[in-house]
Amino acid sequence: MGGSKSNRRNARILKALSLLYLGLVAASLVLVHRPSYEPGVSFVLLYLAVAVAVTAAVALLFLPADQFTGGFCAAAYVFYAAFVALAIFFSGGVSSELHALYWPLLLAATLHGSWRIGLTALISVLAGYVLAMLPAILGGAVDAEEPALIFFRLGAFALTGLFVLAAARNLVDAGAADDGYSVDEDGSMFLEMVAGELEARRGAQVAVVLVDPGREVEDPDLLLERVRARIGEPVLLGEGSVFGVVLSGLDERGVEGAARRALAAASSLGSEETRAGAAIYPHDARSAGDLLAAAGQALEAAFEVESPSAIVLAGQDAAGGEGRYRAAR
Repeated sequence: MGGSKSNRRNARILKALSLLYLGLVAASLVLVHRPSYEPGVSFVLLYLAVAVAVTAAVALLFLPADQFTGGFCAAAYVFYAAFVALAIFFSGGVSSELHALYWPLLLAATLHGSWRIGLTALISVLAGYVLAMLPAILGGAVDAEEPALIFFRLGAFALTGLFVLAAARNLVDAGAADDGYSVDEDGSMFLEMVAGELEARRGAQVAVVLVDPGREVEDPDLLLERVRARIGEPVLLGEGSVFGVVLSGLDERGVEGAARRALAAASSLGSEETRAGAAIYPHDARSAGDLLAAAGQALEAAFEVESPSAIVLAGQDAAGGEGRYRAAR
C-alpha cells in the first residue's frame, strides 16, 4: 500500500537525493576529464563505481514507499557514503575534489527526523573519508600541507554531522507536535507515560495495550486518529507501525474491548494481519517497566495464534506463578 507517513517522507527524501546524485555524478565525470584537473584518475575503476551507484540510484526511484523504513534508509546512506569514498579514491585521493559529494548526504539525513539515520550517515561519511585518505597517508604520498587539509575536511564533516543529529531530534519533536500524536523511538517516553499514570491513579487499575496493525493499513494517520477518538492517546513506538495506549479504570473485559476496537479500526483500513497484547496493573505487574514488558510478551504471544486477528491478555495469579495467556479472536 502507500506505507506509513514516515516511510512516505523517507521515500521522498531518498528519491530526491538519488536524483541529485545522478546530476552530481554526471558533473563529476565532466570535472575529472577537464585538462585543469591534475590528480591521477583510475578511469576504469571510477566508471565501474559510477555504474553501480547509478544503477542503485535509479532502482531507488522505482521502489514503493513502504520499502523506505528507517533501517532501509540507513543502509542507503551507508551505500552512498561508500560510493563517494570510492569516487574520491579513484579520482586522486587526497587531491580529489569529489569529497564535496559528502555534503548533500549529511544534509539530507537531517530531513528524516531520525537521529539513528543521522548518526548512521555521519559515521559512514567519516569512515568513508578516512578510508579514502588512508592509503595515501600510509604510503607517504601527501605533501607537507595536505595533512592539515585532510583533518580540516574531517572536522568540517564531524561538525556538520553534529548539526544533523541536533536538527533531526528537533524535527522528531516538531513532527510529533504537527501530527497530533507522539513518536517514541526508544520507548522511554511511553514508559514515563505509564509511570505517570500509575502515580496519578494510585491503587486503580491501569492497562497498557500494544497494537500491531500490520503493514497493509491504507492510511496509518487516519488509524491513529480513530484510535485517539475511540480508545485513547496512541504513541507510536519506534519507526514502525506498532503503537501503545495507556488506559485507566477498566477491567479485563473493558481492556479487551478497547483492543478489539483498535484492531477493528485497522481492519477497516485494509489490514489483514492485526495483533494486540495487553497487561493490567496490579494484576500482571507492579511497576511501569514490568507492566510494559508484560504487554510486550502478550503481543509476542498474539503472533503465535493462528488467526488473522488476535488479542492476548497477560495474566498472573496472586501467588506470582507463571503467566497465563488467553487469546481472544
